Amino acid sequence: MEEYLHYMKTLRFQMNDVEDQAAKITVEEQMFSTTIQTLEKDLELAKNEKRLWKEENDQMARAKGQICLQILEKQKKIASLECDSSTLVQTLDLMQQERLSLAAKNVERSAYYIKVEEDIAMQLKQQKEWANAHNFSSTTGESGSVIFEILRCFSEIMYY
Repeated sequence: MEEYLHYMKTLRFQMNDVEDQAAKITVEEQMFSTTIQTLEKDLELAKNEKRLWKEENDQMARAKGQICLQILEKQKKIASLECDSSTLVQTLDLMQQERLSLAAKNVERSAYYIKVEEDIAMQLKQQKEWANAHNFSSTTGESGSVIFEILRCFSEIMYY
C-alpha cells in the first residue's frame, strides 16, 4: 500500500505539474489570443488608415486634374488673347499705313490744287492785262461779267 500511496503522490505531483503546465499554457494562449486580437485591431486600423490615405490621394489627384484643366483653359485663353493682340497690332499698323498714304495723297492733291490755283490766277492776270491792254473796261457789260463769273467759279472750286 505504501507503494500505492507513493504512486498516488507521484501521480498527484504529475497532475499538479500538468495542471501548472496547463495553467501556463492557458495563460500563454490567453496572451497569444490577446496579442492576436491587438494585432488584428492594429491591422484593421492600418487598413482603415490606408483606405483614408487612398481616398485622400484620390481627392488630391482629382484636385490636381481640375487645377491642370484650369491651367490649360487659361493657357488657351492667353494664347487666344495673344493671337487677337497680334491681329490688332497688325490691323493698327495697316490703318496707320493707310492713314499715312491718305495723308500723302491729300498733300499731293493740295499741292495740285495750289498749282491749279496759281495757274488760273496767272491766266486770269494775263487775261486781265490783255483786256486792259486792248482797252476793255470792266464796266462794259459782257466782258466784266465774264471775268466776275470766272472768279466766282474759281472761288467755289477752291472751297471744295
